[in-house]
Amino acid sequence: MKFNYKLQRLCGAYYGHPASTSVGTVGAQWGGANLVYNSKGDILVSAVSNRVQILDLTTHAVRTLPIEARSNIRCMALSPDDELHLVVDDENYAMLVNFSRGIALHRFKFKRRVRQAVFSPCGLYLAVSHGKHVQVWLAPNHLRKEFAPLLLLRTSTAQSDDVTNLQFRIY
Repeated sequence: MKFNYKLQRLCGAYYGHPASTSVGTVGAQWGGANLVYNSKGDILVSAVSNRVQILDLTTHAVRTLPIEARSNIRCMALSPDDELHLVVDDENYAMLVNFSRGIALHRFKFKRRVRQAVFSPCGLYLAVSHGKHVQVWLAPNHLRKEFAPLLLLRTSTAQSDDVTNLQFRIY
C-alpha cells in the first residue's frame, strides 16, 4: 500500500506576529516576514513560522512548500519570472528555492541580520540590506553553469542610517 501525503495548510498567522519583547507595550512592533506576490498578482506567498505557504487567490487553493527553515522566516523575495525564491530566517540562514517545484537549491548564511531582500526587474541581481550596508549579488541563471549560485558583486556602505527598504528603478 502506497501513501502520498502532502502538507496543505498550516495553523498560524499569515501576516506576522507581535515581537516578543514588546508585547503589551504602547507602539508594539510587528515581526514576521513580508508578503510577496508573484508577477501576475494572483498568488500570495506568506511565511507561517518556519514554512512557506502559497495562497492562490483565483482558485482559493492553499499549498505549503516542502521546505523548512531553521527558525522563523524574517524576509522573502521572489524573482520576476517566478522561478527563484529567497527565504531568510531569524538566524540569517538563507535558502534559494526553486519556487515551482519547492526544492531548496542552495543554503548559505549571511554574516549580519538581513532586513530586506529584492530581485531586480530583469532578474539578474539580488539586493540585500543589513544594517547600514547594501549588498548586490549576481542571481543564478539557468543559462550559466556555476559553482556558487550567488556571487557578491558590490557592497555599498555610504548610508548614514539603517536601510529598511530597497527598490530597483528603471531609467
